[in-house]
Amino acid sequence: MPNAKGGKKFKKGKKQTFHQKELIYKDPKEDQEYGKIVRAMGNGRFEIQCFDGKTRMGIIAGNMRKRVWVNKDDIILFSKWEFTTDDDKCSIIHKYDIDESRKLQKEGEFPDTINLDEENEFNTDDNNFEFDYDSGSSSEEDKEEEVSPWQNKDKDGKTDKGDDIWDKNKEILETRNHEGLYNKAVIDIDDI
Repeated sequence: MPNAKGGKKFKKGKKQTFHQKELIYKDPKEDQEYGKIVRAMGNGRFEIQCFDGKTRMGIIAGNMRKRVWVNKDDIILFSKWEFTTDDDKCSIIHKYDIDESRKLQKEGEFPDTINLDEENEFNTDDNNFEFDYDSGSSSEEDKEEEVSPWQNKDKDGKTDKGDDIWDKNKEILETRNHEGLYNKAVIDIDDI
């Protein structure tokens, strides 16, 4: 019987069921531990700050390659390699999202020294710079004499606070003649 409602997407949606994802805990029998990604080294290898205090190189598991993207500061579950004598390599077997990692921290799975919100590493000490924009070298007398750009200055340097709109349209322009001498002329902007 042919599908009258559509093609592949209809069939795919029919099979999907939404349910709560089960939280995966570490298994001490299988030598599993939690860790945080410090940096990516390429080719599916990552430097991991393990919650047991060591720094290890973690290699992403084959079933996670190209399916799960692991980034810096992600919380992961890894399994230690039993077949090596040195304890500096492991396999990444699961990546926790933000909600799962916060839930694990509330349940006491992580040590107290682990801070999940270390996105910015700025100290909150008093060593930060503060800028006071109100204080400056200008006194109150200078503030009174501040001239706005629409106010004209007289020949004496005094500001003209009049409401004459037509005087604001005049500008003094320097012109140069062919002999190199400068002349000052008052040009009305309305004439241009």
